[in-house]
Amino acid sequence: PGPPPALPKRLKKSKPSPAPRDLGRWKPADDLLLINAVLQTNDLTSVHLGVKFSCRFTLREIQERWYSLLYDPVICKLSCQAMRQLHPEAVAAIQSKVLFSKAEEQLLTRVPSSPVPSLDTFQQLLQRHPAVFYPARTPKALQLHWQLLRQYHLLQDQT
Repeated sequence: PGPPPALPKRLKKSKPSPAPRDLGRWKPADDLLLINAVLQTNDLTSVHLGVKFSCRFTLREIQERWYSLLYDPVICKLSCQAMRQLHPEAVAAIQSKVLFSKAEEQLLTRVPSSPVPSLDTFQQLLQRHPAVFYPARTPKALQLHWQLLRQYHLLQDQT
């Protein structure tokens, strides 16, 4: 037998491995928001419906990114490095957008609708239940969310 046949030129050159899909669409802020929102709600569907990312992601894209962050060491490492470089003010802004958990909302629905509570009421609520509320929550954030609950008649003393 003679020498093996020559391979076509296009097969001889090794191509660099393709970059992970959609790496450019997911910003560090999106990853941080995704991680915090999932930790709060434990529900990717709620995250898809309730979180505003830098661009529109489908539920499938959110699921794929979540699993990539959990199980793909390359994506996880790159994402963690990028998130560490975020400015503290950007991190604070992202944390202020995190969805409320069911436990947080249950506590807020117990605040009566009248008289209208002051910021002190929400400060006391934060102090009494530090394990329930997300660490970045402020009395003002609680008050704003409580007002939304009241507007949609979701408080316990409303019919």
